[in-house]
Amino acid sequence: MSTKTIKQRIALVAVTTLTAGFLSVVSSPAANAANNEVMISLVASTTGSASVNATQADARQVGWVAPTNTVGVASTSLLTLAAGDAQTGICLSTCSLPFEIENTDTSRGLSVVVVGGVLSSITDSVTLTNGSFTSVNVAGDRKAVVAVAGTASSLMGIATASSGATSMQIQFYEGAGITGLDTATSGTLLGSLTVTIAAASVAGTFSAANSVIATQIPYLAGETASGLLTYDNSSRIANGSRGAIYVSLKDPYTSAITTGFVTATATNGAFVNIVDSIPAAGNDYAATTAFDSEDGLAGGDAYITVTQPVAGTAGSTTVTITHNGAVIATKTLNWSGDIASIAIDAANSYSIFKNGADGDFAGGVRGIRYVVKDAAGNAVSLASTNAPTVTGATGALVGASLTGTTTTSTLQTSTVGYGLATMQVPTSALNGAATYKLRVVNGSGANVDSAEIKATVSNGDLNSFSVSWDKASYAPGELGTLTIAGKDVFGNAIADGTPLTGLSLSVASGLTAVGTAMTSSSVFEGGVATAKYSAGNTDGAYSYSVDVDTATPQSAQVGAVKIAGAAGVTNADVLKSIVSLIASINKQIQALQKLILRR
Repeated sequence: MSTKTIKQRIALVAVTTLTAGFLSVVSSPAANAANNEVMISLVASTTGSASVNATQADARQVGWVAPTNTVGVASTSLLTLAAGDAQTGICLSTCSLPFEIENTDTSRGLSVVVVGGVLSSITDSVTLTNGSFTSVNVAGDRKAVVAVAGTASSLMGIATASSGATSMQIQFYEGAGITGLDTATSGTLLGSLTVTIAAASVAGTFSAANSVIATQIPYLAGETASGLLTYDNSSRIANGSRGAIYVSLKDPYTSAITTGFVTATATNGAFVNIVDSIPAAGNDYAATTAFDSEDGLAGGDAYITVTQPVAGTAGSTTVTITHNGAVIATKTLNWSGDIASIAIDAANSYSIFKNGADGDFAGGVRGIRYVVKDAAGNAVSLASTNAPTVTGATGALVGASLTGTTTTSTLQTSTVGYGLATMQVPTSALNGAATYKLRVVNGSGANVDSAEIKATVSNGDLNSFSVSWDKASYAPGELGTLTIAGKDVFGNAIADGTPLTGLSLSVASGLTAVGTAMTSSSVFEGGVATAKYSAGNTDGAYSYSVDVDTATPQSAQVGAVKIAGAAGVTNADVLKSIVSLIASINKQIQALQKLILRR
């Protein structure tokens, strides 16, 4: 066995022994934690050497880079650990960290155990003189120092990373059981700090994996940008709105990069402006050139405001972002142009409205679906200032309007590609035929109207209904459609969205309902409500009964639906054909017999 192997085994035994003590303490509740805490200075030394001080804020460290979690209470100058906090961080190979354990109960001992480092400048932080302290070097890499109970009110010193170490761990304990080096971990774990030793060449350099450079939610000029996305928002930006790019630079150790030169350059006539915080009203007006720069980022974060390349016109720009001259990201932002057209999607909109009521679909879906586009055919995002309105209404829709609440309308966004609105019809004596258009106002103040749409207004609740099937007879397995048609008291088709209140529907078992079942919550669309049924394999006539509440009492509609064999041939028809065929064969046999006898 080599000398190196023997040393490794001795180190392993030593580490295992001390770690066993450590684990046994961690599993027990923290005692007296309110009276003790650990403070580690994060203030950089200006002399190149670490130092301790009775006032911890005056202590100085060397080589500290940044914390990598937020367990400890960390500020720019001090890291505080208590009640078993486990802090992690990054240090350079020159790492030397001054620490102090505050101990308000001198009857309890204090200890510090270091793996991957050495301890020095151990003093009583009250007297600043070497007192009753003992230390040991175990297996070359593990260091321990103990302030025996009754001799120290606090303990401070410096932990320095060992040469060639890749990490260093410092554990802090207090407790009455700490009486010497052999009991260094026989107390409560106040906290631990584990640092990864980093090469100086990568600390503070840009890491794409840890950084965020993402296109944000666009915003109107003069307003404050909102949201903080860590992914790219791909929505097309509305005409006249600003684009925003969030920049958060981190190094390979997730430390914020606050130094260096950041630049942004935009193409196609767009302008950019870099600020250290979320753009507020007015910041976007500072974007007056295609290039901007920032010397250092406060907190490592910045926003880049981007203007539309050509006002009123659909277009795009590519923003190139650099740090210290190296390209770190390119982002392409797309704009819609000014509104050029609005169209009503008649196939997905109501065509029959109710006098004195809105036109909501069941389930909250709005009654009118529309699409607004720019001259290039892009769907545009609308703001409340250019929401659609009703114009050119005639007949029974005179005076109608679109509701503007969020529960009855959804403004179009470029991502969804359409908007939804509700027709509000005033109460009047009008009913029957009507027409209407929708209007939006574009960025230049011009009115843009849709094509005229024909519609009907139903004046009242359901007054009568009729029931029909799409065929009188169905082959086995064939789908049949049952239709309930509703009308108001004037004979107009009942309004879209009117529920089938009080529906009582019964169809004989030879016909099986398929798809969504028709219930009293189902609604009329286009004046009718429909249900699908599959014909069974047994021929016959199958009864049905349908009833719905009506303003004028009406009896249930009853009838029967026929199921017949293939090509409409019943079993009786088949039997009749067989009998006829047998009779024909018998006649042929008799004729043949007569012919034979004559010969």
